[in-house]
Amino acid sequence: MPASFANSPVKERLLALTQLVGSMICLQFGSSLAKSLFPLFGAGGMVGLRTAFAAIALVVFFRSWHAISRRTLRLVLPYGIAIAGMNLCFYLALERIPLGMTVAIEFTGPLFLAFIGSRRLADIGWIILTVLGLCLLLKPDTAALPDMVGVVYAVGAAICWALYIVFGKRMTGKLSPGHACALGLLSSAMILFLPCFTPAFLIGLHHPLLLGMAVLVALSSSALPYALEMQAMHRLSARDLGVLYSLEPVCAACAGILLLHETLSLLRMGGILCIVLASAGTVLTPGRKRPLNEQPELPQ
Repeated sequence: MPASFANSPVKERLLALTQLVGSMICLQFGSSLAKSLFPLFGAGGMVGLRTAFAAIALVVFFRSWHAISRRTLRLVLPYGIAIAGMNLCFYLALERIPLGMTVAIEFTGPLFLAFIGSRRLADIGWIILTVLGLCLLLKPDTAALPDMVGVVYAVGAAICWALYIVFGKRMTGKLSPGHACALGLLSSAMILFLPCFTPAFLIGLHHPLLLGMAVLVALSSSALPYALEMQAMHRLSARDLGVLYSLEPVCAACAGILLLHETLSLLRMGGILCIVLASAGTVLTPGRKRPLNEQPELPQ
């Protein structure tokens, strides 16, 4: 195990693992439910509903209005923008390609973030394994390629996921996990309010039962997962998060098969496995890694 993970107290490790696994299960259940609501609300509408309802729930639960200030808003705004971009790109991709494939491609964001901080020759092998996994995922089973627009959206979600981790880690020690998550989602909801939330909410007023299901999506896909992940971020390094996040594509593939009745070929399942192995390998292989705060600053 990575040194920072192995040297932490056993209870802390178990708690962090429980938080992230619980986050993944909630997220994939919510994503599966959200996809079933796309015909009514659309992908963008579901993002707006999910983000707004989750923001309201967390702000009320953590009483985060007490933490609002100009300094705090400047701190959480980049995090909120990353959440908005990640969710919007993810749902637009999910509208076009299977859940397991979407999450596997999206997962390359935090994986390549780990590669950025690497000083090890061994990581070249893990990069090659990641590329192989992507090739298997995108390889056509028949004459038809996967929907490439959906693939592009999934790549956008991957970039935003990496930024989500970077900006989330930068808030560590500066804002409590609950307030950081709640205010980050609130800023994200404000960005999506007019273009995504408003039209979907007006539609939902005529379908109250389905609007209630959208609230369930918000709780299971945003409120619970982000709250749990932010708690874990305060206990683990970016490298530790990387190996635990490697379970995400597997959870997504299982959710897609069990809940959405999506099927993936053996080749594409092999591609997901390659990406999972590359993630575990880049974190578990011994060697010196630069901490996240030593990595090059992202363009402002």
